[in-house]
Amino acid sequence: MYHRWIGRATVVHATIHFALNTRHDIVTDQLAEAFASRRIQVGVMAWVALCIIVITSISFIRRRWFEAFYYSHALFFVFVVGALIHATKGPEFLLPGLFLWVIDRAIRFMNNFRRVQVKSVTQYPGDVTKFKIEGLKTTHPGQITFMQIPGVSFLNWHPFTIASAPGDKETVLAVRGLGGYTKKLQHNIGAKIDDRKGENTPGATISPPTISLRLDGPYGVGDIQWGLDPVTVLVAGGIGITPGISIASYIIQRATLPDAESNGSAQWHIHLLWIIKEIRHTQWFEEELKHLASLAANPVYPVSFDITIHYTGTSAARSADSGNAEEYAMEGPYKYEGPGAVFQGRPDIAKWFDGVKTQRYGMDVAVNACGPRHMIESVRKAAAKASWEKGLFHVEEEVFEF
Repeated sequence: MYHRWIGRATVVHATIHFALNTRHDIVTDQLAEAFASRRIQVGVMAWVALCIIVITSISFIRRRWFEAFYYSHALFFVFVVGALIHATKGPEFLLPGLFLWVIDRAIRFMNNFRRVQVKSVTQYPGDVTKFKIEGLKTTHPGQITFMQIPGVSFLNWHPFTIASAPGDKETVLAVRGLGGYTKKLQHNIGAKIDDRKGENTPGATISPPTISLRLDGPYGVGDIQWGLDPVTVLVAGGIGITPGISIASYIIQRATLPDAESNGSAQWHIHLLWIIKEIRHTQWFEEELKHLASLAANPVYPVSFDITIHYTGTSAARSADSGNAEEYAMEGPYKYEGPGAVFQGRPDIAKWFDGVKTQRYGMDVAVNACGPRHMIESVRKAAAKASWEKGLFHVEEEVFEF
């Protein structure tokens, strides 16, 4: 948040400075003379570098072409050095920030060499690869980590949401092949599974895998303290289930602690709505859902876990980002054997929220929504409509673009 606001303030200040000085030079007929100065040329170069960073940071570009956003930030050096040369007086205003940045990068660089061990790698239908890793500990549910795999890209560190909860022995990362980097990762892991298993079978696992990776993080603390409100609503679109799994795991594990059992006044209710394209995609987290549902079903623990799954395609249809349709047909329809109610077709999110409101009458609700933008907008409208003086729906969102 601070990085964004300071960056915006820097852009506004630099642009006003450039515009007013250029206007003065035009009015006084000194434009050609001014731009002939090397100091002015360097200042313009620094401002252009800043503009490129700003343009590639726009949400539309950042989410669709992350690599462009990521690599263009190297122009930060051009801006800082250019600004130091251009501002002949006052480099001390830039140096404190640059000094803090150097410290931050040094700490992150040292963290990159911590010992992490990949315990298993599994591929699922729908171009999803799940990593189970030891050596990274989270402090809050739904945090992210930057992952770098030399076999995929030596320079690119890509952010992924951690699907496990604080305190878990293994960190779980689920990566779906949606962009250039993730598709290359999918192909790279698939080739390793081919070498180990002899065929690239959906659900195939490498354990232990011969994959080296580095992790930077975890990072991120949301606006909501999960488990503080009695009701938690998780709405996920596709791979957007990852923060929901982390939050649900955190609350349910908290409910299994001895002090939670002894506190009769504490009671947590979790409602999960997962919208996927194909019923086969439930395999991504079927294991975790079964485990969490079995814990919540124990009457000793003060927690309930209600799961609703909607799939918008047919069970035997080819996923848009999968292989051959004939392969799906030959496998036969997949049967989901996990917990919860399963429906075909898109859900009425507003109606589903009304159901939660009726079921948890008079309780405050914490909502996590992660998925495509149109789903997020529907969740926000439904939460606003369902909120009233006896029960507010507090929404935290994360949007990803296809």
